[in-house]
Amino acid sequence: MGYLIITDQNWQKLRDEILGLADCCHKAFGEKCKHTDWLHNGDVCRLLNISKRTLQHYRDMGVLPFAQIGHKCYYKREDVERLLLTKTDKPKK
Repeated sequence: MGYLIITDQNWQKLRDEILGLADCCHKAFGEKCKHTDWLHNGDVCRLLNISKRTLQHYRDMGVLPFAQIGHKCYYKREDVERLLLTKTDKPKK
């Protein structure tokens, strides 16, 4: 592992640039912009207490919306929470 040494002056410049970028993003998107929290397969399986195969079935049947980037699937947290609520609201037989 290597080390990078940065002077106080360069650190201050970098910090100012980052804060300026953050301020620019805040002005562009505002406080009302809600960040979507994305989950991957393992997270969803743990939250729903299901197997990866069941999760695959949910995707195939359209039960749980997802986005795919490359070979990885991602799920919006609010979609998973909605499914969790409907799963727990069903009457027991």
